[in-house]
Amino acid sequence: MHKIHFYKKANRLLALLVVVVGFGCGSVEKYNKHIQTAIPPEELIEDVNYVQKKLVKLHPSLYWYISEQELNGKFDSLRSEVKEPLTPNEFFFKISPVVAAVRQGHMGLRPLTKKLEKKERKIITKAGTGPLSQFKMIWEKDKMYVVVNKSQDTTIVKGSEVIAINGVTPQQIFSKYKNSYASDGYNTTFIPKQFQKRFSSFLANEIGVQDSLNYVFKNDEVTYTKVIKRFKVGPKKGDSLSQTQKDSIKLARKSPVAKEKMKKEREHKRIYGYDYTAKEFNKTLQFIGADSTVAYLKIKNFSSGKIKKVYEEVFAKIKEKQSKTLIIDLRDNPGGRLNEIQKLYSYLVAEEFQFIQEPEVTSRTSLFANYFNQLPILTYPIAAPLYPVFATVMVSKTKKKKDGKLYFKIKSSKPMEANPLHFDGEVYVLINGGSFSASCIIASNLQATGRAVFVGEETGGAFNGTVAGRMPVLKLPHSKLPLRLGLMDIRPVYKTEQEGRGIMPNVEIIPTVEQRIKGDDPELEYILETVAAPTQTK
Repeated sequence: MHKIHFYKKANRLLALLVVVVGFGCGSVEKYNKHIQTAIPPEELIEDVNYVQKKLVKLHPSLYWYISEQELNGKFDSLRSEVKEPLTPNEFFFKISPVVAAVRQGHMGLRPLTKKLEKKERKIITKAGTGPLSQFKMIWEKDKMYVVVNKSQDTTIVKGSEVIAINGVTPQQIFSKYKNSYASDGYNTTFIPKQFQKRFSSFLANEIGVQDSLNYVFKNDEVTYTKVIKRFKVGPKKGDSLSQTQKDSIKLARKSPVAKEKMKKEREHKRIYGYDYTAKEFNKTLQFIGADSTVAYLKIKNFSSGKIKKVYEEVFAKIKEKQSKTLIIDLRDNPGGRLNEIQKLYSYLVAEEFQFIQEPEVTSRTSLFANYFNQLPILTYPIAAPLYPVFATVMVSKTKKKKDGKLYFKIKSSKPMEANPLHFDGEVYVLINGGSFSASCIIASNLQATGRAVFVGEETGGAFNGTVAGRMPVLKLPHSKLPLRLGLMDIRPVYKTEQEGRGIMPNVEIIPTVEQRIKGDDPELEYILETVAAPTQTK
């Protein structure tokens, strides 16, 4: 009886999986066909109306950097321009500059990219590293350079300029995409940094996923062509192990000592936010000098790692080493969790503080936006019962103040005590155009209070805050283009009169192309020389 019941349940589950898999295959085919299908102008205009309506309804500071009249004019002009059928991605290049004109870096549209069937993904994964992933490249002074060569062709040297890939130049890609996304406000440092980060995806949009690419390189005024193919990294000669050796390793891993060591390694990776793809830690702490006078903390983002534990460990080590100077490297840090930067800040000040103002929202229900659409369909049965709880919490935390505006209560806006392990020495912060969002919120507080000296270039995020927090992704009705926007206006308690600009460095140092190619770090070198100078004069 129990067996029959089990088989019935198993058959129903199998049937469901068949439906889901079948739906997935069919949906991929349908999705890819949609990318190539021209959409009638009247439907595209409906998409324009949808975007404008959603921005007005959900964005709490829509007219921060652009007037209502100017933005309305841009939408009106777009509607008048759409007279012919366009594919979704042709339409993307029409509408994305209008959204980017709002000058909010967290908000923007993305083009549709071709999806692969599960079978295709397996084949590609099995085939190895793609030809576009075999180089680490930097975008400097409107040129693309190779700084790391992971291909099998060792004749391509570091510093080679990338002239073209499959006949497409990096300059053509930059020109085509630069107006499709924005920084926060008016700074110009974020756009090239973001282009460097997204270059591979932009190029893939143009030429698709390929197993081989024709690269044109330039080095020492000599231009040459190379065909780079997908390849699978295998064991090197002499690296193969005998079965006896493999068995010995397995046995060693099962020992209590080995298990305890592996457990500690896993926990360390969780605390410091190990990236298994990049094979590097999100946060690293180093001590510079024989006496560990200088502590160097590199934070790649504020999105991974155990918040409480990591900073407890970091600042306990700094105190143990009796470091006098702390360098916090926020270069190319795109941001992350508000509660993490508030926690870090509590280790850098000696008194109670308020970190941010209460975020402004447009309505008591704006944070409900796209609750279900961001979840996989199979999770709906679980998500549906939780929705009333979610909605009740969101409404209860939204309050109208005397100014008539609605604000959302979050822990990060409440006063917080300085941590007992707080650091009292000198603080330097390294910044550049890739420093964005949460990294700029903490930087604003540190600079406004005079707690740190900033070295590098203007940040990509604004000093006076950003619109982020909860960021749903909406889907346009007809083109199906994804639109992401922030729902909470998050501002530090301090403000600068220079609206729309980033955190300005106290000492501006911008590496040359040659320094970036070589991997030199003039910003860090400046700080180390400055810290060492008083000692040398004694």
